[in-house]
Amino acid sequence: MSKWTTQQQLDAMVMWLRSDGGQDAAIRLVRKYGLLEDAQDLVSMTTQRLSVALDRRTGPLPAVDSTDGAIRYAYRSMSNLSIDLARQRRSESTALISMARITPTTLGPEQSAISQVFIEELFTALHHVTAAGFTCSACSDRIAYAAATEVLHLALIEGSDAAAGETWFDDVIYSVVDRYHSGMSRSNAAQRQRRSRCKRCVMELLQASLKHIGVRRD
Repeated sequence: MSKWTTQQQLDAMVMWLRSDGGQDAAIRLVRKYGLLEDAQDLVSMTTQRLSVALDRRTGPLPAVDSTDGAIRYAYRSMSNLSIDLARQRRSESTALISMARITPTTLGPEQSAISQVFIEELFTALHHVTAAGFTCSACSDRIAYAAATEVLHLALIEGSDAAAGETWFDDVIYSVVDRYHSGMSRSNAAQRQRRSRCKRCVMELLQASLKHIGVRRD
């Protein structure tokens, strides 16, 4: 049994994460896994994950009763989070490729019927998945649904050329997130975290919708 309280353990972990050593470790992990998040984002997200995890515990971590133990635990948590983010990134790319494959490449007269069926099918899938209880704790369900809807509209308009890149995709999601959070903190760090969290939720909703209509994902 650890001699430290849960709060002492968390304080020691956060102190290291915010130190030069923690920042250096975050920089290395960002480079290693090719993350879009910067080192400060990774530190902030790790701090949040640790806070939530320790808050749920009924007692302190048994193996963390020294500064070295706290550092090791914090580093493992940050490393695991980096792996999760890298996997999420690959999952997002897969969803974008799936959208590219099923989106009409042109919107000439001969494609109008296909386009109409396509958008109706995706909207139906979005509604079904949402009504079935889809939820994402990282972002408001209303924001995720609104952003996913705008993504589908733009994907339909632009075709597979748009889905081949991610700039348009990020722009659509971020514009919706910023619009809904117009009254909240506008600091760069807070804005990046809100955007990153909501983007992950939008991707989860889109993937669930694509799966619902039977789209094969490689």
